[in-house]
Amino acid sequence: MTHVHPTREDGVVRGLSEVVGGPVGDHAGPPAHPPAGRAAGGGPRVTVLGVLLAATALTFALGLVSKAACAGQDWSTTDPSRYTHVCVSEVPDAWTGEGLAELAWPWSGDAQTRQRYPVTQEPALVGLWTYATARATHLLAGAPDVEDRYAAAPGDLASEPDVVAERQVFAAVNAVGLAGSALLATLALWASRRRRPWDAAVLAAAPVLALAGFVSFDLLPVVAVAGALWAWSRNRLVVAGVLVGLGAAAGVWPVLVLAAYALLCLRDRRPALLLPPLVTAVGVWALANAPAFVSGRAQWEVFWTAAWRRTADQGSLWFVLDDVAGLDQALVRGLAWGLVGSWWAGVLALVLLAPERPRLSQVALLLVAGVLVLGPTYEPEQALWLLPLAALAHPRWRDLLVWQACEAAYLALLWWWRGGLLSPGSGGSAGFYWLAIAVHLLGTLWLVAAVARTVWSPRRDVVRATEGLPAQVTSTRSTRVVV
Repeated sequence: MTHVHPTREDGVVRGLSEVVGGPVGDHAGPPAHPPAGRAAGGGPRVTVLGVLLAATALTFALGLVSKAACAGQDWSTTDPSRYTHVCVSEVPDAWTGEGLAELAWPWSGDAQTRQRYPVTQEPALVGLWTYATARATHLLAGAPDVEDRYAAAPGDLASEPDVVAERQVFAAVNAVGLAGSALLATLALWASRRRRPWDAAVLAAAPVLALAGFVSFDLLPVVAVAGALWAWSRNRLVVAGVLVGLGAAAGVWPVLVLAAYALLCLRDRRPALLLPPLVTAVGVWALANAPAFVSGRAQWEVFWTAAWRRTADQGSLWFVLDDVAGLDQALVRGLAWGLVGSWWAGVLALVLLAPERPRLSQVALLLVAGVLVLGPTYEPEQALWLLPLAALAHPRWRDLLVWQACEAAYLALLWWWRGGLLSPGSGGSAGFYWLAIAVHLLGTLWLVAAVARTVWSPRRDVVRATEGLPAQVTSTRSTRVVV
């Protein structure tokens, strides 16, 4: 075989493979001279990439099917079944909630527009994405005259039959775009590993991808990060910077992948290697933000102000503490980000003291996880952030399934709680939701502990064992970054 097969390497996958005949054999592989387009058995030849892309498409499609109840209610934001059926999505909500039905520019300073709709609180690239998909929706809907819609109140407009139908089209257009992003992310992860292409299945078959892939627009920075990891695996530093810049314009957190690269440069005492991706990332980020900044600086600043002012909110440890003790929110912000900074300092110490230079995906996962564990808020779709990093950092299915099971449980409990199914009859504290937060935190910490252990004890790292990395990684003369 030319690559590592998970049924032979991973105990969990090997056990599951017994259902379909057991692990792949020692001599499995294509014939020496197969007929064109045919495999040895006479059937069509199936490639690893083909299986991975098919799995990604199926996983995302299952996620869309799970949203059928909400789609059947025309994505109504008032129907409680959106919570009880766990099919909430912010994607179609943007159609009428942000004025896209009227083709309102997300950062418009027009007084009438701002009176009718709030400024978008999405990053610049997401705002551009939603505006572009809104334009596509209008074209598909026959280019309706938006001038007539200004006379109706936004609440009344949202219930008009034409607008409701267009919201369905808008959701479909974005579903196609986000599905394409998931496929591109899988492709990038597959291409990042020559001998371990099946590691991309961590994203392709992820329950989190099905449950949260269409909740928001977080797959946009995810695909950028996956592409940046591929670029680093090929030592294309400028391309990596471009993709990090695009990811940061769509979600900010991809900056931490660049920070992980900076820590590795610091360990190697080669800070000059940071300049190509850093300069290109800043430049691309500025270009992506330019349309919003130039057209409405005050509106562009709303996202950054809202992000900084977020207080103890759903999904975080601070939500529980605030529910118990009623914390001052300014204190919560200070403590939360102070602890995140301490977490990052611990990651720095681990990188500098590790016996071998850590892999980029390992360091990036540890940095991002600090925000998810200790940040002041945690949205269910944020679990997607770790998917491309986990696929490359720790392709061990036992630990990954534990983490994803915890995230799936958290998401279900969150929506049921918000739908009133788990609210205590006495009106007291949200005990079931506290349990959900604890499950999410334990699952993420489990994954963090597994990755940190392989950084501290490289012999446990299955990627090093199959790629023969130690000799390459310890050489500070090499500019190659192992992802």
